[in-house]
Amino acid sequence: MMTKPIFSSYLTAPWKRKYVEEKKDPHQCVFCSITNRIANLDRWEIFRDDRVAITLNKFPYNPGHILVFPLAHYEEIENLPEDLVFHLSLLIQRSIKVLKISHQPLGFNIGLNIGSFSGASVSHIHWHIVPRYMGDLNFMEILETRVLVETLEDTFNKLIQYNDMFQVKRSIL
Repeated sequence: MMTKPIFSSYLTAPWKRKYVEEKKDPHQCVFCSITNRIANLDRWEIFRDDRVAITLNKFPYNPGHILVFPLAHYEEIENLPEDLVFHLSLLIQRSIKVLKISHQPLGFNIGLNIGSFSGASVSHIHWHIVPRYMGDLNFMEILETRVLVETLEDTFNKLIQYNDMFQVKRSIL
């Protein structure tokens, strides 16, 4: 009888421990803080228009891991106005175009977690766009160590130069 390796039966993200263990004000949303430019949290913002922001994930799974979120606080996808859903979709599409130029990934994971039971650690709805690379999963993850080949500052500098590619003409909406 063939048995599965023990590490394939669970999923861990030990590099996110620092974020999870941070003391947070339960009444303060991190994305609303970024929206309102509180406490320099917008440092890693690479794009913003009047409805949506795109920022680096402070604790990335891979270089180029970005977050796309509406500036207004929504917790449920069904409460988003349809025109905002379309606008968010356009910016997710443009984010992928930019990441293909800036980071040349071989694929992407795009994720949306709604509710704490889905793994959402923030109630403000947001999309993760995670570039995937050859060999980006290796034995180091098993040892609870993430190997990132790029700092947040390096990722920011690569992406910010493509800021104009995110612009959406109002006539589209």
